[in-house]
Amino acid sequence: MMTYSKTLYRIFKRDGILSKHVPAYQPRRAQFEMANLVLRCLKQETHGLIEAGTGTGKSFGYTLPAVWWALKNEKRVIISTNTITLQQQLLEKELPMAHKVIRELAPELAEEFRYELAKGRSHYICKRRLEELWQDSLTTETPEREIVRQLREQLPAMKKGDREEIPLPVPPALFQAIQGDSDDCLGKNSPFYKQCFIQNARKKLQNAQIIVVNHALFFTHLILRRQGASILPEYDAVIMDEAHRVEDQVTKQYTYHVSIEEINILFNRFLKKRAHWARELDSSDLQQQTESIRARLVAKLVELFAPLARALAERPQNEYLLKKSIIANNEVAPLFKEWKTLFADKHKELKAAGGEEETVIGLSRYISQIEQMERMVTHVLCNESPDEWATWVAYEEPGAEGHRSLIRDDFAWASLLHLYSAPIDVSELLREELFTQKTVIMTSATLTTQGDFSFVANRMGIDEYEALETPSPFRYEQQAILLVPNEAPSPAEKEFEAFLIASMKEIVMTTRGRTFLLFTSYSQMNRVYEAMIPWLKRHGLTGLLHRPELSRDTLLQQFRSQPNHVLFGCESFWEGVDVPGDDLICVVIAKLPFPVPTDPLTKARMNRLDKRGQNSFREYMLPFSILRLKQGFGRLIRTRSDRGVVVILDSRLHTKPYGSEILASLPPARLTKSMDELHRFFTS
Repeated sequence: MMTYSKTLYRIFKRDGILSKHVPAYQPRRAQFEMANLVLRCLKQETHGLIEAGTGTGKSFGYTLPAVWWALKNEKRVIISTNTITLQQQLLEKELPMAHKVIRELAPELAEEFRYELAKGRSHYICKRRLEELWQDSLTTETPEREIVRQLREQLPAMKKGDREEIPLPVPPALFQAIQGDSDDCLGKNSPFYKQCFIQNARKKLQNAQIIVVNHALFFTHLILRRQGASILPEYDAVIMDEAHRVEDQVTKQYTYHVSIEEINILFNRFLKKRAHWARELDSSDLQQQTESIRARLVAKLVELFAPLARALAERPQNEYLLKKSIIANNEVAPLFKEWKTLFADKHKELKAAGGEEETVIGLSRYISQIEQMERMVTHVLCNESPDEWATWVAYEEPGAEGHRSLIRDDFAWASLLHLYSAPIDVSELLREELFTQKTVIMTSATLTTQGDFSFVANRMGIDEYEALETPSPFRYEQQAILLVPNEAPSPAEKEFEAFLIASMKEIVMTTRGRTFLLFTSYSQMNRVYEAMIPWLKRHGLTGLLHRPELSRDTLLQQFRSQPNHVLFGCESFWEGVDVPGDDLICVVIAKLPFPVPTDPLTKARMNRLDKRGQNSFREYMLPFSILRLKQGFGRLIRTRSDRGVVVILDSRLHTKPYGSEILASLPPARLTKSMDELHRFFTS
């Protein structure tokens, strides 16, 4: 039975503290119950899993109890999100509101309240690197000289010194040359240490009770913590919003990547003198020996990679899971040993001679990086721990300037090959590194399949937890229709794409725009887009294509600017997109978003389950698809007054036994099989 906090009741009740600050405030029972569960988990140091349906107001549901608990108990809470949009919302809306609420509850605590956004050092300007670039430009004319001059003039007026604060356009290559870099940091020996933007940001984190981060930075911190370093100060609890993306982010952070380019980047940190410590090592002998090792190591990798790249170029897919090791014996080990020994000897020599501290520290870091690269190269070439790690090869299609017919040498072929390795199951890793260490509360609009949290809990390694599933306050039966046409061919059939095009034309002809067309693959999306563009133009409609290089926010602004826009979206448009009101009235989903079975990591996960006697489809593919589909459906109804139609052009929802399970997990919109219902809905 839920126990309720009197303090939270004072905040959330009809005429409570929030009602004084939120216009037209309406108390939501689900939000109140969520806040109580969050507070209880924090107090009792128990984990929590909360599925908060769209419209629950989950951001207030966790920020207010987290702030109150942290201030009352002198604790620190990390709030981690997957998207920048949600971070901005927390910093601009929920946390300032929490400050107002605390001021009424306990003015003395409000005076102490601090919250900060934590970002990696690469987001900030390094004043020393900027100054060095300016000094270089005085002797050598560079195209960026004028921008560098203006930047130097603007520095005194900057408070944060991050990229967002720069008041003039800066080319990406230039910012990369002046951004913070751990490998090129002088620490306390920097002449700018006391005015360092990065150090100032770190000091602010030390004084904050609430720190907002993204999932990528948080899990990078976990990795660094294992190595004795850190990004974040000590904390007591973590609240993870958009928690359905945690497994993906953990896997991404722990993935190994090996290529000729990655090897050369590591060599060039010394050879191209890209860091302060490397510039201090003025030794032609060391330079020559390093260049010799580089040439021999790259030659050995080219010998191994080029035949693989040629073979993959002729195969239908670009990625393949490795079934055996690439090398029988670790042929690269002697070269890595020679590389490490060379710099270890130099490190000892400098240390004994009392060399510059930062050069000695930089060398030590460089040796660690060589060791880490050796671990990765050995791991992927020998296909180590195949039961625990998925290792795969990927062929990168050459660009126009590197057309296959022009490729002649082995080095060019080898440069197109990339090797990756990722943990198949991150649950044990998370259990050890996070859930046995801290209190963790996870929330999202999609954490359950048919009201069951076990899929997410098992995949993340959460053994014991309190759970809460809060229904959305929206009246889906009145606000939305779910249309799944009966006549749709199977996605595996040849005529499916023609059916997609014809159906999407019929739908947008009815809606006259304000429609999302969501796909599970870029290639299919691009083909359908190309086929529909002439037709859209003839009917006064504008198609907007989601390209990976385009900003999602820019595309959404374009979409909202005119009612005749139709957005073709993939991946990121399935979630984290908020288009309330009449700007979006229809969401069309091309097919059920099952993981691609040929994807190497998906294949490894399915193989692992099958070997254990489990049904990989029911245990992994189906629940994954349900969570993804719930996210896509959730783009449509964002407020109590929204109305619209979700169309899923996949008849497997009617023809397959699992179809009823998927439908039961979706919001309770009125289900129809007829396109006539779509026309009636938009003409009524």
